[in-house]
Amino acid sequence: MVAIIPLIILLFIVIGYLAWQSHKRTIETWRQVAAELGINVSGGSGMSRPTLTGTLAGLPITIDTYVVSSGKNSTTYTRYLVTYPPLGFDLQLKREHAFSGITKMFGQQDVEIGDNLFDDAFLVKTSNPTQARALLTPSVRTGLLRMLASYGTTVIHDDHIIATKVGFESKGEVLKSTAQRMVATARLLASPSAGVTDSMVIDREQGLLDDVAGRIRERIEASPDDVDQRIFEVETLAASGHEDEAADRLKELERLAPADPDVVGWKDALGTTRTSHESAPAIDANEMAKDLFGGDDLSFETRSKFNAKYADGPVSWEGMVKKSDGDRVIVTVATVQNDLYGNTDIDVVLPSPAGRRPAVGDRVVVAGTLETIDPLMRNLFIAGGVLS
Repeated sequence: MVAIIPLIILLFIVIGYLAWQSHKRTIETWRQVAAELGINVSGGSGMSRPTLTGTLAGLPITIDTYVVSSGKNSTTYTRYLVTYPPLGFDLQLKREHAFSGITKMFGQQDVEIGDNLFDDAFLVKTSNPTQARALLTPSVRTGLLRMLASYGTTVIHDDHIIATKVGFESKGEVLKSTAQRMVATARLLASPSAGVTDSMVIDREQGLLDDVAGRIRERIEASPDDVDQRIFEVETLAASGHEDEAADRLKELERLAPADPDVVGWKDALGTTRTSHESAPAIDANEMAKDLFGGDDLSFETRSKFNAKYADGPVSWEGMVKKSDGDRVIVTVATVQNDLYGNTDIDVVLPSPAGRRPAVGDRVVVAGTLETIDPLMRNLFIAGGVLS
């Protein structure tokens, strides 16, 4: 027993030394990220942890850590905080969770914005529902839907946005990417007109992908560091079938936010082989809609699944006309319950058939082959489409 004691002491010394070396490497990582972002670093001597502060894209940002203790246990969290000028009313917005229904029963206020997809995805508390609805325009809602799908701990307030992650973050790419994404989302709230516009979101919903891709590129050239706009562009290009161009844009985006979940995910998705299902049996609309949109898959995951299981597949689906003009027809073919987004319509977009212009509300059958998908907008695009 006596002979074992020195070994135990040595083991503790080795463990302590390794922990110290790891701590020093992480502190150096934080200092490198501060230099890359052009912000300041304080603290980090001994076993203390550093704090990063400064201004990024015109907004104050703080990255630090805090500890939550519970009995003999404690948990360290890395925190990202970006502030912006007060919106002028109280606001707290966060992702819906499993216990949201219970908290609502006990009086937690949940303001409905009027967008079913958004209302099912978020809990909104505010002192002024009218102003909240005015703030949460289509472009802001789209950005927040994407942000909180990838960064589920994010909470929006009237003068700041905050996100946390368990642990003392040791990966510089994660620190940098999260900071850039937080700032982009904060800018969306503080200056909605400076980013993706409402008309871009609405036109993308209507299937005007090439036009939207050109307009967002002009915005990016004016604000090249806006991660939110760049992700929107990659999504739009991929949905329009311009995969090579989407991949090139993604390389630009990787320099800003290499570890962002959407950036990593779209890199994998754009590398996914497209399997043709041209000779497969006709696809059932409800089964496909549930498979693609019924879970909590992110946009890039849904696209990869589409390429692997449904691309070029034949369809003959009955649905209701949602929009009809001289250029295109949009037909709702299914509605699914989504874990993140709630009830959501699945729409088919196809060019208006020659000599026919169905009215909104008409029941029609749309036939053709599945060409591309816009997962965020829940749109499917049909090649060789005909209506009957």
